[in-house]
Amino acid sequence: MGSQRERLGIVSLKFSPRFSVEPSLSQNWIYLAEGQFVTRLATARAIFTMSPRTVLSALLQYNSSNHTWSSNVRLRWQYAPGSELFVVYSDGRDTTGSGFPEL
Repeated sequence: MGSQRERLGIVSLKFSPRFSVEPSLSQNWIYLAEGQFVTRLATARAIFTMSPRTVLSALLQYNSSNHTWSSNVRLRWQYAPGSELFVVYSDGRDTTGSGFPEL
């Protein structure tokens, strides 16, 4: 019983000083008394720095164990020293059906 974890492709691609993308792949082998299985998590993170006080970041993930896509987009704006505003969008989609993935 136990688990093993392997993380692949942790790379930061800097397209400019203001924009970068970080793709990665994680694979877990799970061993339980009831059985064993493998899960995979593919991730891509993008960060765009509009100004020193404004950052837009996004995270996109695919989880193989429950066949879902999830996304999270966040805008962070520091409008005054010590004061920040965050605008966040998140969703998850099930890919087990046919056609466009459902929420």
